[in-house]
Amino acid sequence: MRFIRFLPYLLIIQLIFLGACSKEKDPISGKVKRYEPNVNKKMESSEGVFFNKKNSGSAVYDFATSNVLWRASLDTLSFMPLTNVSYSGGIITTDWYGNKSGKEQIKINVRFLSDKLEISSVVVTGFKKTCTNMNECTIKPTENSINQPIKDKIILKARELSIKDKAKK
Repeated sequence: MRFIRFLPYLLIIQLIFLGACSKEKDPISGKVKRYEPNVNKKMESSEGVFFNKKNSGSAVYDFATSNVLWRASLDTLSFMPLTNVSYSGGIITTDWYGNKSGKEQIKINVRFLSDKLEISSVVVTGFKKTCTNMNECTIKPTENSINQPIKDKIILKARELSIKDKAKK
């Protein structure tokens, strides 16, 4: 019975605490302030292939739109569904891709070792999945005869994009 008598006081105290959790208001206009992230702020900590490894207080990095290797890789693999695309991690991974029968499928991984336009900056690895039944599948690394043409096409496309970018400037 005592609890019921104190119930209105408890509700008033809860409302006071909930009111303290309200959004911050502008003292002049009385409107609720909106949180807007600072998109111009540089990243404090940057670990990744396209970032400076040795951080001297400020990070300097290229955006994905200015990196020709990145754009060329996305263009080259645009016919395949992508499962993992991480610019800061320097990796693109496709989903399994194959013909309608589904007995053979391939998956491609593209790793970036550098943002420089060099052959050694990109590593392409692939995997081939062969299924005899729905539950019996074997996965093996693809041969260089599959990986190398993809890498060559990425490098060639990156060179074309680089030439176009220089012509615009």
